Amino acid sequence: MNLRRLALLAALLCLAACLATAETLTLTFVGDTSIGDAFPYKNNQNSYHKVVKEKGFTWPFSLVEDVFKGDDLSIANLEGVVTNSSKHRKDVRYPLVIDPSHMEILRQGSIEVVNTANNHAMDFFAKGYQDTVAHLDEAGIHHFGTLSPPSATKIDRQVIVPVKGIQVGFIGYTYPQNSDLARIEKAARGLRDDGCDLIVLSLHWGRETHMTPNSAQYSFAKKVLNYDIDLIFGHHPHVVQPIALYEGRPVLFSTGNFTFGTMSKVDPTTGLFQVEYDLSGEKPRLKALRVIPCFTSGNGDYRPVPVSDPAQRQKIFAKLSFKKPPKGFEALPATFLETGEARFD
Repeated sequence: MNLRRLALLAALLCLAACLATAETLTLTFVGDTSIGDAFPYKNNQNSYHKVVKEKGFTWPFSLVEDVFKGDDLSIANLEGVVTNSSKHRKDVRYPLVIDPSHMEILRQGSIEVVNTANNHAMDFFAKGYQDTVAHLDEAGIHHFGTLSPPSATKIDRQVIVPVKGIQVGFIGYTYPQNSDLARIEKAARGLRDDGCDLIVLSLHWGRETHMTPNSAQYSFAKKVLNYDIDLIFGHHPHVVQPIALYEGRPVLFSTGNFTFGTMSKVDPTTGLFQVEYDLSGEKPRLKALRVIPCFTSGNGDYRPVPVSDPAQRQKIFAKLSFKKPPKGFEALPATFLETGEARFD
């Protein structure tokens, strides 16, 4: 990378890190974050665990840490089970395990909130599930989407995070396994009744490695957004998908992999998805949406690498834009294709 591109990259990251001001709220979303390995590969020479042991807890986010530390809240999909247990489900091809010490990756990397409602939450049975909850609590990481403790009543784990004088509520589901509409509506209405100014719905959905959502997702998104939800944060396909708006509310259909052990044979495009709200009025108002484009590392160091080349950046912005949005949705403004930012001033 030449000096000019290094300077451009530094300027872009600095801009993103400095955007959080007193009258704005900046939320940063990143996709599948395993910070671990599939259990059979945990002790391999180039495993996530081995690399972190050698490089340290700050290594995975070392190229993007200024963005996380400069925003108001950073949110990730935590894809794996935080446990020392070795008893995993035999019907799961890749049971994902995270060493409890790796909570320091999140804590030191300034990830404040994680979703745990995904298809790997029960890879290590109820014991692993309970361990995940306990270790997140011990590390002081807000989490949602799990049950604490697991029970037959299916009481959803929600979280309300106070920041800058407002309340941001988070709920998370896997689709279609545990995402019936009545359940989501009840949770969303409950958060609003509890005083939430913004509600984020996290959905683990879609088909793996598919670059576009499917028609069922479009229909489902429109229905749940009518429950007074402000934003959909999507993940699971391991690749990014186009972003849309529905009645002025962002739908991040898939945020891709961000830092992920053992899975490298997918499109490496990823990014930091930032949504900014104006807090100067009676209610938060969507002000801007931007993406800081990155590539996942395919050489075993597991760091997302920000993209500085202008041509590559524009290709990524095009990949994140609908040429023709699905019925009922709006495409991002044309400026997004050039700058990676859409403003709604």
